[in-house]
Amino acid sequence: AASTAQKLRGEEGSLVKVAYVRDGKDNQADISRAVVPLSTVRRDQSTIRIKAFQLDTAAKVKENVDKVSGPLILDLRGNPGGSLEGGVETARLFLPKGAKITTVTAANGQPFAYDAVEDGAFSGRKLTVLVNKQTASAAEVLTAALQDNKAASVVGTDSRTYGKGVIQTVQPLGDPPGAEGAVAVTVARYATPSGGDLN
Repeated sequence: AASTAQKLRGEEGSLVKVAYVRDGKDNQADISRAVVPLSTVRRDQSTIRIKAFQLDTAAKVKENVDKVSGPLILDLRGNPGGSLEGGVETARLFLPKGAKITTVTAANGQPFAYDAVEDGAFSGRKLTVLVNKQTASAAEVLTAALQDNKAASVVGTDSRTYGKGVIQTVQPLGDPPGAEGAVAVTVARYATPSGGDLN
């Protein structure tokens, strides 16, 4: 599957020939490659669902929260994480200036603190965060930042979230890269504002 996806990728607008079987018959088609936008943030009434964090997640959350008056629900159930920066920037929307968000400690022991640099656009807004055992990584960072700073109530059907408080890089194996799988290497860990371990 990974090698098929790799073969389908290419320059936007270029053509790729695809062979497929339909109703038992072999077929071919030329398909023009295009960028497929994936929306990771959506709103339903006063609930903002974040499926995963990307660099533009905070901007999309802000755009959706601007359309809601009154109490707000952030739904992070099933969110596997994604971009730490996306989670940090989303936390900054709801926190006052100076609030601690997370501390990332690199493999060499160097800590780096992320704080709210100004009052968030929605600081003080009544907020509830929904989590479950599939809420992981950057979603856990956001949840802990909001909870530890008393900016949100956290509600979940499970007693714990996933527990992935690490940053990993993926190193492809084989030639071509990825042909023989990959290995995830932990390069840093993050902690909650109160110093707790997310693992």
